Amino acid sequence: LDRFLSYVENPLFRFWSERVPLKLRQQFTFVAWTIYLPIHKALIGRRSGLHPSVSLEYHALTSLMWWGRIFPITIKRIRMSLSQLHVCHPSWAYRDIIKPAPADNKHITKPNNGERHGIIGHVTEVYHQMKTKRTPTGFRESVRDGKHDEMIVTGQYIQQSTHPSEKVILWVYGGAFLAGDSKGNLGIAEKVGLLCGGRDCFIPDYRLVPECHLDDALFDIALAYEYLLYERGVCPKNVVLLGVSSGGGLVTLLMQALVDAQQKYERSVDLPAGGVLIGPFVDYCKPIGSMDAYIKHDLVVNQSVFDEGIPYLEVVLGCHKNRVEASPSYSSFIGLPPLCICVSEHEVVYDQAMILARRAKNQGVDVTVGTWKYMC
Repeated sequence: LDRFLSYVENPLFRFWSERVPLKLRQQFTFVAWTIYLPIHKALIGRRSGLHPSVSLEYHALTSLMWWGRIFPITIKRIRMSLSQLHVCHPSWAYRDIIKPAPADNKHITKPNNGERHGIIGHVTEVYHQMKTKRTPTGFRESVRDGKHDEMIVTGQYIQQSTHPSEKVILWVYGGAFLAGDSKGNLGIAEKVGLLCGGRDCFIPDYRLVPECHLDDALFDIALAYEYLLYERGVCPKNVVLLGVSSGGGLVTLLMQALVDAQQKYERSVDLPAGGVLIGPFVDYCKPIGSMDAYIKHDLVVNQSVFDEGIPYLEVVLGCHKNRVEASPSYSSFIGLPPLCICVSEHEVVYDQAMILARRAKNQGVDVTVGTWKYMC
């Protein structure tokens, strides 16, 4: 069955993602869910999720995600899935519960191509050649300027109102460093920006493993942060870094690199207002604790995803010493701006997220932790 799927999935996905308009994909997905949910409620009810107290939607999603454990997960399949994340976040699903940011001047027309991109706001596709990189990052501390083709910042900038907002969210998507892209995160990033008072969101692209190194991803995120400061003129204290899963690891590594640079160089980049880490993947050593035990029920990082993704940590980072040095949870937190950590007690990264929170707090960082049950 898997061999058959491998033959048909590529043309099917190309047709779905390239030929079917985004709005139609979103409508089809929601109609399918509207049909599926009452059927699941009648036949299975609250018997598939982690606990009977969670919502019927959660139980239905658990049953749906269970099928991902049957087929071997490949990098191609992970990338295909995450590229369609935006399909599950259409603007019309939250337009009535989230008020769009008001126009600064009612006589000025707000630029808006959002409908074409499936959001309420205006999207600017960023492609900018940076002249220099000011923040040494990762394993190449002595390198301050990258190669010419490394100095290009790409991504999606979401403008919520008539003019760019004063405060901006730098959204770093997740995907275990193996997958993810800026366009797939447009809907969910805009939703968070609107809930935070109408903040613009910048979603930079970054290089992925195994084609590139983890250090390349950190290089790209550091360059994207500097793009906001020096090319768009955003004040560092008005930037909040938000990272999801492996994106949370990159956000933490970036803030640690910024603090390190301030200690070593006279000319350094100012710190952002803070970092928000959602289910952060921050320990790249041999999986232990919840990272090993919770794959049996985690909806996203199941056994199949685990078997495909974890070996790349050893391939890319090498020995245990390198993996410790690359893990943000084992680095210094002294001098970091405030952190907000959101994690479920039942997801694979729970233990490492709590260890990071404790270490950061013990080193003087203002840390806020929000935990929820069964959200995995």
